[in-house]
Amino acid sequence: MSDKTSELAAKNAGGLYNLVLVASARVRELKNKHAPKIVTKKGTTMTALQEIEEGHINPKEYLKKLK
Repeated sequence: MSDKTSELAAKNAGGLYNLVLVASARVRELKNKHAPKIVTKKGTTMTALQEIEEGHINPKEYLKKLK
């Protein structure tokens, strides 16, 4: 994952802080056997970041769950 990819994921999440919150929530879901929204051989963290980057995850929904 390049820096530009990280920037895109952060932009889609609404900032770096939100990216960390959303990605960590998604990683926990993936580790609890939730199905990934994309096909990849990468680990759960990279899968979560890629899902956010590609728009498969709605950060606003995840942030509502955390409040």
